Amino acid sequence: MGELNNTEFMSKTTVYTGSGSLKFLSTTLEKFEDGNILVVTDKGIEASGILNKVINSLEGVSTEKHIFNDVKPNPSVTATNAIYELYKDKGIKKIVAVGGGSVIDTAKALAVLFTNGGSISDYFGFDLYQNQPLPVFAIPTTVGTGSEGGHAAVITEDDKELKTKKLVFGEALFPKAAILDGDLLLGMPSSLVSTTGMDALTHAIEGYVSRNGSILTDALNLHAVKVIGEAILEAVADTTNVSAMNKMVQASASTGIGMSNGGLGLVHGISHAIGAQFDAPHGIVNAILLPYVLEYNWISNPKKFADIAQALRVNTWGMSVEDAAKAGVKRVKELTLEVGIPAKLNDIGIEKSSIDVLTDIAFNDELYMNANPRNATRKDIYTILSKAL
Repeated sequence: MGELNNTEFMSKTTVYTGSGSLKFLSTTLEKFEDGNILVVTDKGIEASGILNKVINSLEGVSTEKHIFNDVKPNPSVTATNAIYELYKDKGIKKIVAVGGGSVIDTAKALAVLFTNGGSISDYFGFDLYQNQPLPVFAIPTTVGTGSEGGHAAVITEDDKELKTKKLVFGEALFPKAAILDGDLLLGMPSSLVSTTGMDALTHAIEGYVSRNGSILTDALNLHAVKVIGEAILEAVADTTNVSAMNKMVQASASTGIGMSNGGLGLVHGISHAIGAQFDAPHGIVNAILLPYVLEYNWISNPKKFADIAQALRVNTWGMSVEDAAKAGVKRVKELTLEVGIPAKLNDIGIEKSSIDVLTDIAFNDELYMNANPRNATRKDIYTILSKAL
């Protein structure tokens, strides 16, 4: 039970919310040490015009601004180290991340490298850096990363024969500020709302049923399930719906805080294995896997799964707790299809021949195995993957 766990709850990010909250970026930056700014983003954000809005908001900031605009999905050790080499002599003192999870994670990794040097693979684990990382300021441009509220960076270890995803953790890696401005998200592709929104729902559900959760994380995660359940269909249907977009980006951030304190489970253990091996989109993989993992996990805590059903507006009146839990799992599966997520992993190119290696990677990922509410064997993971294919 979460209320009996010995837990530590950390949240060190100032969060600005609501339409127009980008205006707080420049004054927030001025509170920290003078020096040049590195803006980290990707080509899509630049093409969308969002980057220009962020740069324009910094007109009153006199320090030199450098822009790296080519972060790729699933950032790797090689790519992260290369960005560091490009800018290590530029006097960078602050990093502004404008983008989704890959961008924000890259910014956090760079924050470590700028003050500690070496390779980012030197810092896989908990608080392994000696010097305080540079301050990071996160502006999420999707509704699903959660990284703006957390203290980890996910990096693909591509310099080994078997690629895996590893995490750099550190208390100092909480962004100093997160700007959750729904106006920046208006008009984003509906498919991106679907995939990143379901990613946020995955974070919220896995965080809520995590063995490492607490009443504090439960409050964040279960309410996020409710908000996402209410807003995601409206947001997918009309990405200019400012109310729905603000709700989604704020719910995503709350799950970021929740998951950084309570952990995640088997969906992420398997998803990270797939992302490393196939460079597959994290949000889509999570959304495909989620119903299959929930079908496996629900017996571990039927009451919490019944709570999820109610948060997703399933009418559970007259149902037993067990039936309500199963109804919640069913609703998640329906919602995945309603927002246009592929039903199976083979729809996105995942091959059956890879099941064995994916099973081994996921099974050996203790971070997620230990937090998952139900003990899973290799055979269990193999069966989940087989069903999802």
